[in-house]
Formats: sequence, C-alpha cells, structure tokens
Amino acid sequence: MSLEVGTATVEIVEVPWDDAEAVALRAEAVADLGRRYGGDEDAKEVIDPASIVVTLLARVDGVTAGCGSVRDVSGTDDGRGHGTAHPAATGEVKRVYVLPEHRGHGVARRLMGELERAARQVGFRRFVLETGTAQPEAMAMYVALDYAPIESYGRYAAEDDQRCYGKDL
Repeated sequence: MSLEVGTATVEIVEVPWDDAEAVALRAEAVADLGRRYGGDEDAKEVIDPASIVVTLLARVDGVTAGCGSVRDVSGTDDGRGHGTAHPAATGEVKRVYVLPEHRGHGVARRLMGELERAARQVGFRRFVLETGTAQPEAMAMYVALDYAPIESYGRYAAEDDQRCYGKDL
C-alpha cells in the first residue's frame, strides 16, 4: 500500500521475517536501543521466528526507511511473575523502527496503522507493546494512536524505565 506524504511516496510492503532489509533494520533498532539505554541487553532478546505473524517494511520514494513486526503472544506467559498469560488473540508489536533521516514524517504512524490492519486480518483483538522512557517520541506516538498504559510485562517488567501499552483492535 502506498500513500503520498508531502512530496514523498510512502509504501508499506510485507516481507518475510528473515528478509535482509528487515534484518538490517532490526540490527539498527537494537543498536539505537543500546545507545539510549546503555549496553546491548536487547541484542540478547531471542524472538522465535515461528511466532511472527507479519513483518512490514516502509519505503519512502523507494528507499527502505523503517520496519515493524507483530508476533503472536496469545496464551504465553506474560512474564509478570503471577503465573498469568496474555489473553487469546493478542499480538505484540515488535521492533518498530524508522531510520533517523526519515523520522518526523509519519512513517512510524503509517507502519503502526498497517500493523494493526494486518493483525485484525489474522484475528487479533488486542495489541500490546513495551517501550521505555528513553524513547519519549515512541511513547508520545503510542498515546496519540490511542494506546493506553498497561501493567508492565515481559523481560523488563521490573525495570523502572519500562513502559507498556495496550490497545483493543
């Protein structure tokens, strides 16, 4: 799907999880997180490719500018330590990232909109995601897209700078 944004054309395309451009962008995302939070902790997160439902690339005038994925977390341990699980039909947004030179032009919002659309098509009824206080632009975008703060979950649930959001689709 493509859309004119100012004088640029933004195209969102679905690719496999292991697509070379998607892999490179996720590596950039991890490096960015390392710079923001210090260290390479996120590099240690293992995402099972079998859990990925969709991976999207954003291209601006044909140049790859960003990426994002959704994984199925339905019924999986939510990591809160209470023995609780994510409800059925729950997707988790993973690695939404836009290269610095393409930020501020709505690319991430377009990616999120298309990730939501794709998630609805496969039957998800809820989205969850985690971010952190060193990513204020991400937190602002999620709130602007009607995501509400939820109880912390996952690997970083005990971290003071983690923020989690959810949205019914």
